[in-house]
Amino acid sequence: MEIDFNEQEKISFRSFLIFCFLLLIVLNAAFTLNSDYFRVSKVEVFGSNELINEDDLIKSALGKSLWLINNDTFSDTMLKSPTFEGIIIFKERPNKITIELTEYDKIMSITDLRGSVPKKSILFKNMIEIETDETYSIPSLTITNGPLPAGFNGELVSLIMTLKSYDLDVKSFNFIYNGDSFIGEYRAAIINFGKPLDLGSKSSALGSLIKNSECQGEISFISKEDIIANCL
Repeated sequence: MEIDFNEQEKISFRSFLIFCFLLLIVLNAAFTLNSDYFRVSKVEVFGSNELINEDDLIKSALGKSLWLINNDTFSDTMLKSPTFEGIIIFKERPNKITIELTEYDKIMSITDLRGSVPKKSILFKNMIEIETDETYSIPSLTITNGPLPAGFNGELVSLIMTLKSYDLDVKSFNFIYNGDSFIGEYRAAIINFGKPLDLGSKSSALGSLIKNSECQGEISFISKEDIIANCL
């Protein structure tokens, strides 16, 4: 089928308009990305601690296009602190961002007495242990002898995360590991977990027992799910 000259002109004109429209979008996007008006000049940081330098985060963002800021912008700084779980970025046009850092949960405060000088550290949910003298309202563990069995930190994380799923005052738990037995204290009860194995299963059985009971004296595990206890 032949197309007359006028029809061809209409098709060409429509194609030209589409091309101009697309070109305008590209040029506008390029202008917006590179415009000084959208260059970051204000940065606020929330959730940082002594392990990460706020100035490093701020320097990573200053002068960059607001539209090009993302998590990768701060990856080098975040890698310096393994306790941070993630980063949330809020953008406020034309030139401000707010950075909110989220940290892994602090699981347990650990005091290691095996050396000539006691070492204090905090165990995080991702099983990273950071030496610090800071005190927090979390469960505590004192290690008097060793060595520690393989997967010890993982067992501790499983223990506390399971206890948190019950209606318990988890921060009131204190633990001692003497190189053989793992012992816990909670209110008027002494809990003998035996070897620090299957602590997740043991804490599940413990939580079910004490969440609605008053237990005094010794609670002993004879298996990962079986308990001997004096509870009311």
